[in-house]
Amino acid sequence: MSKQCQSCGMPLQTKKAGDCRGSEADGTKSEKWCKLCYVNGAFIGPDCTLEQMETIVDNALKENGSGRLMRWLAKKQLPRLERWKTKK
Repeated sequence: MSKQCQSCGMPLQTKKAGDCRGSEADGTKSEKWCKLCYVNGAFIGPDCTLEQMETIVDNALKENGSGRLMRWLAKKQLPRLERWKTKK
């Protein structure tokens, strides 16, 4: 299993939130995608662009109280995640 969602970079397992994995069409837990990005075997925002995901991640981290450095690092890693590698 990946340690982070291959779409948004969110950890798939955390002590605070527990199991954050999305679900496949058959109901099993996804090994690559989080529940905020992927449900029932499909992306929640199938037409989402990398630029839109950068904004989503930045806003979520900002709301969570993350500083500029953490937000910059999170956005910087997005293009290396599986979902966005295939869209180049």
